[in-house]
Amino acid sequence: MLKTILVTVLFAGISTVAFTQAQVSVGVRNEQGAPLEQAIVELLRPKDSSLYKSVLADKEGLAVLERVSPGNYLVRASMVGYASRLTEAYAITGNITLPAIVLTAQPNQIKEVTVTARKPFIQKLNDRIVVNVESSIMNAGASAMEVLERSPGVSIDQNDVIALRGKQGITIMIDGKPSPMSGADLANYLRGLPSNAIERIDIITNPSAKFDAAGNAGIIDIRMKKDQRMGTNGTVSAGYGQGVYPKANAGATFNYRTKKINLFGNYNYSKRKGLNHLTLDRNFYNNGVFSGGDLKDNYGTSPGHSHAMRFGADYFPDSKNIIGFVLSGNINRGNRRTDNQSTVINAQHNPASTFQTTAENGDKSHNILANINYKHQFAAPGKTFTADIDYGSFSSNSLSVTGTRYYNLDGSVQQPAYILQGDQQGKLTLRTAKADFVNPFKNGLKLETGMKTSYVSSDNNALFYDISTGTPQEDINKTNRFFYDEFNNAAYLNLYREYKKLDVQVGLRAEHTHIKTKQVKGDIRFDSSYLQLFPSAFVNYRFTEDQTLGISVSRRIDRPAYSQLNPFLFLIDVTTYSTGNPALLPQFTWSYELSYTLKNIAVTLGYSHTVNDQNIAIARFKDVFPNIPQADNITVQIPVNLSSSDYFGVTVTAPFRISNAWSILNNINAYYNKYNGRLGTTRLNNGRPALDLRTNNNFTIGNGWSAELNLNFASGGQYGFMVMDPQWGIGAGVQKTVWKNKGTVRFNISDIFRTNLPKAVITYDNYIEKWHAVRESRVANISFTYRFGKNTVQAARKRSTGSEEERQRAGN
Repeated sequence: MLKTILVTVLFAGISTVAFTQAQVSVGVRNEQGAPLEQAIVELLRPKDSSLYKSVLADKEGLAVLERVSPGNYLVRASMVGYASRLTEAYAITGNITLPAIVLTAQPNQIKEVTVTARKPFIQKLNDRIVVNVESSIMNAGASAMEVLERSPGVSIDQNDVIALRGKQGITIMIDGKPSPMSGADLANYLRGLPSNAIERIDIITNPSAKFDAAGNAGIIDIRMKKDQRMGTNGTVSAGYGQGVYPKANAGATFNYRTKKINLFGNYNYSKRKGLNHLTLDRNFYNNGVFSGGDLKDNYGTSPGHSHAMRFGADYFPDSKNIIGFVLSGNINRGNRRTDNQSTVINAQHNPASTFQTTAENGDKSHNILANINYKHQFAAPGKTFTADIDYGSFSSNSLSVTGTRYYNLDGSVQQPAYILQGDQQGKLTLRTAKADFVNPFKNGLKLETGMKTSYVSSDNNALFYDISTGTPQEDINKTNRFFYDEFNNAAYLNLYREYKKLDVQVGLRAEHTHIKTKQVKGDIRFDSSYLQLFPSAFVNYRFTEDQTLGISVSRRIDRPAYSQLNPFLFLIDVTTYSTGNPALLPQFTWSYELSYTLKNIAVTLGYSHTVNDQNIAIARFKDVFPNIPQADNITVQIPVNLSSSDYFGVTVTAPFRISNAWSILNNINAYYNKYNGRLGTTRLNNGRPALDLRTNNNFTIGNGWSAELNLNFASGGQYGFMVMDPQWGIGAGVQKTVWKNKGTVRFNISDIFRTNLPKAVITYDNYIEKWHAVRESRVANISFTYRFGKNTVQAARKRSTGSEEERQRAGN
């Protein structure tokens, strides 16, 4: 009832409050009266000359600044080759066209200007947190996965599940499109994607109705680099890292831009060898009495290399229309090997026998996504229409051999070896189309509306053979094939209005989903269709320019990732399986946030309630599949639905400048997660407080030198049936600019004391597991980047294509 009242009041408020919103237009010309395209026009606050808004002039030399709050502003115009000009203060009370600004040419002015100012590593904006990847020395030579781990509020568990502020259910996007990869495929992609290919990472905790409704914990959008300068320019980079094993990467970007066309692209290569040393202590109980257990020592290495490519073009037939395409893809090759030493413990807590398992996997994947896009700018400022069509194909193949040998305590052979050979193939195809329309009205009301349709199909085929005797025999209990088809249609409406100190946005998104599945083994079919509504509302009140109070509410959905529905049983070792769950239901979440910003300090209070909470469980096999006979010491990793979960949290972002040479950015995230549900005989109704602290210190030394020192601490927390232990880490790096600021050399060491290693306990009534993962958290990296070409900046349009949610779920 409270949800309904709150949303109704917020929707009603937009039509009952009189709002005004100004559009400021100003022309920029040279002394001969010719328009100056790409001139920079800025609105400044008279009190301290701080920047309020900026925009580039169009082909006619006209600059239009939208959504300007009433007040007094200075106007500054500038352009390379001309002297900048600052006007007197203008009183802005409504839509206004200011007198044209004439700039005087300065022939002797330096032709190129090198900008040495650096964006902060982390920026807190009204609707998101922005991680500027290149602004952190620590990110040099790192992978996208490592950059995510250093981002505020982000954590990654032993199964590579990404959580934000203690909540799982993150939508990972690449350039505004959800990645279709998931699970191991997504983790391998992110580990193979070098940081020098990434411009920034946007963290959006409470998205509006314009976004796909997926992601109860929010959206993490990884934005790839795209050069925006006129002429021909780009970068080349290379790096080397050394942990336990070596890592190397190299890449290049290019951009060619004229008034009519923009060609851009990049290529990145990464070769890495990773480590995951996992120890497990598994204990089984019957009616509270210890019945046996396993001690496992898994040493896994994952050498591999990846190629990531992106190419696109924009064509500008005139000042009102843009037609473009983007073609992106990646190729991953890897060979995983895991050596497992297991000791079987009997009911008397004594070793009974041992077995050794060696698993080797040859993994291949190649993915490609093509996008065609169109944008039309109407005569009215801010009125636009955009459209996108996407087609993507994502393929993977894994050839595996898993061999187990059994021994008595004296080293003699206990029973014949068991060797399983597997050939797993998967292909996913997505097709999406979307269109968006934005129309600002003269009375200050702004309308956003759009629709989207998508069709996703996948085919997963797994063939397993028992080759223990030397003659392959098909294992009919593991061989299977699974087909999945999903149709999704969506439409949304957003309304936004702004008054002197108050702005309100309300939105409603409707999504209709139709799912069909077929499991060849047993000819098991599933057909489901449902329609869901996802309202959202945002209110911000500005007490002063530096003091703002905001409130937001939204409803969201997390559909299962395509691989999570796959019912195949995958053998990790002879006592450990992993599988999907075709009965996994989507989870629904209501999220609420209250935020307060005072100057640079931002505080956010959050609460969310989720039903059918999706959780990764590691449980006794017979608790999950009671009708399939198995020994008592067999476990399985499987996604399940809990009844519900509740999240309470407070996030503080506090930047400080100690001196001109030393600045600090602190992020504090305190939260409490509580889960309610049941698995087998275990009833879960527990919660636990947690604290995540991160501080980033930047030092400007002089003569092109700078340094960075990072510290992080995580107290641990509750994730379903699992409780994490505390962990912490310290990293440091230095940077030197060379060759007239066109080159940058960076050196860093992450997790210097190798303490940032995860550890946890999983507890059920009849099973307790303790695990500890040792990874290459301590890595020394050195990198070099060289920038070439002209520095005249051309505004680039921001766009997201149609396959946002679908690409994400394919990777889970």
